[in-house]
Amino acid sequence: MHFNGYLFLMDERNLKSMAVQSLLKRVKSKVISREEISELGIKTDTDPEAAKIMGLKNIDGGFVGENCGIMEPDLLASYYVRELENMGGVEFRYNTNVTRLNLSPRTKLNFPGEPFIWQDKIIESIETKSSELFADHFLLATDVWTSDLTSPLGIDPFTQPKKVQVFQVQSNGIVEMMKKKVTGEEDIFPFTILPGPSIDLRPDPKSRTFWVSYSEGIGRGFSLEENPMAEADYYSNNLYPVLREYIPAFEDARIMSSWAGYYSMNNMDGTYVLERNMNLSVVTGSSGSGIMKADAAGRLASSLYSGKEKAKLYGGAEIRVADLGITTRRVDQETLII
Repeated sequence: MHFNGYLFLMDERNLKSMAVQSLLKRVKSKVISREEISELGIKTDTDPEAAKIMGLKNIDGGFVGENCGIMEPDLLASYYVRELENMGGVEFRYNTNVTRLNLSPRTKLNFPGEPFIWQDKIIESIETKSSELFADHFLLATDVWTSDLTSPLGIDPFTQPKKVQVFQVQSNGIVEMMKKKVTGEEDIFPFTILPGPSIDLRPDPKSRTFWVSYSEGIGRGFSLEENPMAEADYYSNNLYPVLREYIPAFEDARIMSSWAGYYSMNNMDGTYVLERNMNLSVVTGSSGSGIMKADAAGRLASSLYSGKEKAKLYGGAEIRVADLGITTRRVDQETLII
């Protein structure tokens, strides 16, 4: 984990907002000036004509979350795999797609057409392409694939998949920017969010590149492809015009690599949905914050499965499991989706 910080570039109105002022009091954070932002290689005043056409904002300062940073997701996943295998009682089945949840009456009458509306129902088994697996309880942590499994049963997960594209970009100027920092002990550029459109710049110290992405709202439909691909013209027509206005180092930058994936979007409030139905527990709707909230989601999922009213989070805080449900939901709108 590199604690290089999250840098949110803002205009004066957002810097003085209640949200920012509250965070400054509650978490390890600070505000940096226009001059400090300029030293990072970022223009604080945009071209007036470009700003008018693209709706760009001038930068009056930056909010820095200091207890934040970047990590390697594959290393984190590998760690948990090793820990679970060492614990025993856990079996991982790689390259195995679950294709179906099999609904069955709790008490079978062996009549064609079961289960009927007047029978109590359970999930009896799940099917893969090569086998059928039985259990007393099933927990789905299938994110963007949840709807494909639950919708045939009439269970709505209240989430939809939305495509997100990432472009790995480099130039001589970007290589130089990688060495600049705003917090932490390492000389690593902060994870940076532009003021609008809120394009994300994730530094990769190893390759000395930026991973550029943007979580789209209106204009990007909900869909799920087998092998999503990044679209080169999306970068050149959408991201690049904004990037070069704020950061001169992007003027002659080139795409080194690109890829695409999906966010499991909960469009109600942008955070996890946990719901239990019959002997099925569902955890979905990470909405782009999978790693950030994974520890809390795992603790909540354990309590959901165990039938506990509350889950104890890291640090000792407790939260009602039902607050993340559907009919009993009580959560604030998530404003940090990156």
